[in-house]
Amino acid sequence: MSALSNSEIAILRSVMVAVAPAEAVSPSSRDETGDVDWNLSGFAGTARVGTVFGDLPIQALRLRDEIRTAAGTIARVQWIDKVHLDEDFLRKHPSACPVGIRPNTFGNGRPMQELLISPRQEVCMDAHVASRFLPAVDLCTQSRAHRVYTSGLTYYRFHCGETVSVRVEGVWVRIKPTS
Repeated sequence: MSALSNSEIAILRSVMVAVAPAEAVSPSSRDETGDVDWNLSGFAGTARVGTVFGDLPIQALRLRDEIRTAAGTIARVQWIDKVHLDEDFLRKHPSACPVGIRPNTFGNGRPMQELLISPRQEVCMDAHVASRFLPAVDLCTQSRAHRVYTSGLTYYRFHCGETVSVRVEGVWVRIKPTS
């Protein structure tokens, strides 16, 4: 894979600063193939989030919506963002391609439908206790998930002002203010 041009680096920096100032990607954060190491969490497709109103598509979340947490409390959505990645970006930076988790991979209804998530989104395979989280990309090495190569996608991201564990498609995921 060829190295990024200065203009591509500048564009990538501006996008990353706009979506996550504390986690901006610099040219030095490349893996051994020259690819930028994708470090943002998020959800693609029509993933449904467990709210007090039931499971809502992530695209429908709004500020101050109430999300049910693993601790049995309610957390309010304080920040929402979406990051669109086009075909050219994904071709040049395959580490940003989502991880797909097939229905029922972790047990009946977990996930309820194919879940497409960022490789850095932390997930828990346990059904009842949200305790052991790992980046979604690590599931690929366990044959529990697969990389999805696509011509473009939008990652939807949100947080509740503090680190919380919430259900997305029946699977516990960790949501952090800086994720």
